[in-house]
Amino acid sequence: MTSKTDIPPRSSLRSERRAPQGRAGIWALLPFKGAAGAKKRLASALDPTEREGLVLAMVRDVLDALVGSRLLAGTVIVSRAPVAAQLATEFGVEVFADSAADLSGAVVEAGEYVARSRGATGTLFVPGDVPLVTPAEIDTVLHGHSTVTLVPDANDVGTNAAACSPPNAFEYLFDGKSFKPHIAAARRAGLEPRIVRLPGFGLDVDTIDELRTLAAKAQSTRTDDFLKRSGIAERITGARLHSA
Repeated sequence: MTSKTDIPPRSSLRSERRAPQGRAGIWALLPFKGAAGAKKRLASALDPTEREGLVLAMVRDVLDALVGSRLLAGTVIVSRAPVAAQLATEFGVEVFADSAADLSGAVVEAGEYVARSRGATGTLFVPGDVPLVTPAEIDTVLHGHSTVTLVPDANDVGTNAAACSPPNAFEYLFDGKSFKPHIAAARRAGLEPRIVRLPGFGLDVDTIDELRTLAAKAQSTRTDDFLKRSGIAERITGARLHSA
């Protein structure tokens, strides 16, 4: 089943509501490698300090959306980065320090953790670089979810959200081009995936062109505030830049 829903943009930089942690249900998993040295494909336009600031602004926007959800049972930042503890305290969420070598393994480990220790009946993978996502979009993904729900990027190439009940019910294949492989993996597990397309989830930021698109759309977000205060927004929209 495929659906597309128009979700209104968020109205403030910070969600006023913080969802309670610790209930059984679906838990969000937000993998986060850390901000230092991240987003190297933007190095032609942003210096390391600017990239670090951008990453932290984007992950805070995603956390705003997750903790503002009415349907999530809780949120876990999946990370070994020291800054993850600060983010967890700031947003009232948990940290799970995975030992995996790749993203797929980290999501599997975190899924096992929330199932074992928090009684999670399902998980929702969300990356930290989809800053336009809103609490309403999170709840749209979860409303009507049964076994597997996949949310692709705007080009139907990558997977920008994946809900799975129970946790780890199908094989994760995150590699930047995982949407169609995830459909196939779910079907191999005997599960027919529900597909939901949402505008906020559609844009993940890895290239200069994607950053330029974000700068045009990111009103009333932490990322928008950062891009404007740092001068990046004016710089990338005022000059023709190319992806690394």
